[in-house]
Amino acid sequence: MTKRTKLLLTGFIPILAITLIVIGIFALGALPGFAGEFFRKISGIMFTPFFLELSFAFLGVVAVLWINQMRLAKEGDEYVALEINDDEIDPDTKK
Repeated sequence: MTKRTKLLLTGFIPILAITLIVIGIFALGALPGFAGEFFRKISGIMFTPFFLELSFAFLGVVAVLWINQMRLAKEGDEYVALEINDDEIDPDTKK
């Protein structure tokens, strides 16, 4: 697998997972009884005009945070400790 393919899959996995969650909510709406009614109500609320934007914005933020967390786990901490020795300081700026 090339580096580009791994990079694309890393970004595609959270998007696919969120898509499957939304499809799962609709599929679970077909259940009989209270469970089906609950998931039908969730999907109805989720796709009303005002909540549509909010729900997909929330899912988008979750996907971005998930991708960032996967990247941080792979690459490690991005903070670097900076140590300056006294002999490396420019003599003109030394006080």
